[in-house]
Amino acid sequence: MRFLGNLLAVFCLGFLAALAFEQQRTIDDLTAKATEYEERLVDVELALAKKEDLSGLFYKFIVLNHKSIQNLQRKLTVTVTAYSARAEETDDTPNQTATNERVRPGTVAVSRDLFDSGWVFGKKIYIKSLGVFTISDLMAERKRNHIDIFMGDTDAAKNFGVKTLEAHLIDI
Repeated sequence: MRFLGNLLAVFCLGFLAALAFEQQRTIDDLTAKATEYEERLVDVELALAKKEDLSGLFYKFIVLNHKSIQNLQRKLTVTVTAYSARAEETDDTPNQTATNERVRPGTVAVSRDLFDSGWVFGKKIYIKSLGVFTISDLMAERKRNHIDIFMGDTDAAKNFGVKTLEAHLIDI
């Protein structure tokens, strides 16, 4: 009987040792996974920090340039024509703008509806595919949603024709 008891004790100890060994393997596996997850978490935290830095920079850019960005959004599709300094195309002072400046390349006249909506004298506008111009003149009251570009050459103004283009008000 004693033999059987000893045999049972040895069997139980062996079973407990195998169970302890299996539990130790499970603990080691979990520890390795926890270490791996901690390393991945550090990588994720670094990536998030970089994104936060970028989004912080982006936010600062937007805050610092809010007015310019807002004004760049002031775009319209307008009718664009050209004029030269001839009495037939202007009023009785063909070489003078509404701001009493001399007409010159880079000068544009805007229709009064655009003028009333903030496209006023001295403001810069960008006309897509043509460049940047300064508003210095007004067009006849009958014109709507219209920009007229000054050109020194009458033939060039006539050949320009009528175009429908995108124009942006730039508030600098």
